[in-house]
Amino acid sequence: MCGRLNMSLDPADLADELRLDVVSYDFAPRYNVPPGAFVPIVVERLDDEGQLHRRLETASWGLVPAWAKDVKIGFKAFNARSETVLEKPMFRQAIRRRRCALPIAGYYEWETSEEGKQPWMMSAAGKDPLFMAGLFEFWKQPDGSWLVSTTILTMASAGHLSDVHHRMPVFLARDWIDDWIDPGVLSRDVPDLLGATLAQVDPASVTRHKVGKAVGNVRNDSPELVQPVA
Repeated sequence: MCGRLNMSLDPADLADELRLDVVSYDFAPRYNVPPGAFVPIVVERLDDEGQLHRRLETASWGLVPAWAKDVKIGFKAFNARSETVLEKPMFRQAIRRRRCALPIAGYYEWETSEEGKQPWMMSAAGKDPLFMAGLFEFWKQPDGSWLVSTTILTMASAGHLSDVHHRMPVFLARDWIDDWIDPGVLSRDVPDLLGATLAQVDPASVTRHKVGKAVGNVRNDSPELVQPVA
């Protein structure tokens, strides 16, 4: 699973590289981001004139489908299992029509052993962000405004990441983002798109190091949380 993020890199720095037309995400460095917080997503949407634009938007982490009676349902939907995402009512509309990419500095995972739980920081090599496959939804709030929410797609862990946890996010290679977020993909072709997306995941593109246990408390939020420990 993926339940805590490192959001210390400004994704707007990738505006040219990702061909972003609109940036609607206000960056502030955060090092210990839990579900329920706001995170950036890269989406492609049509404007009122039918023109397609690539946008960096802000979304609440935890998917709230349009039919939900209460926003709290999102707290149980911050991850979506790739094995069941096509069938589950919570996700089946979003996977077919509203796919996104989440650019993040990294994420934390906990390894369980006889000595207790050891947190790890997972990140891409160098200073590049990781890109995760996600879904997004719109939910009309009681005041009439719209909440944008998102979830991170997960799969069985592979490679060295399986030494830490049995689940991992579905990582997107940079040249795969276009295919994943393309809203023009027909509904009947989405299962093939999902299969191809899972096949391109490369766990070797992710590095990891142990970090201190202070990250376990969501009230802690400082650069020291991502520093390696022996």
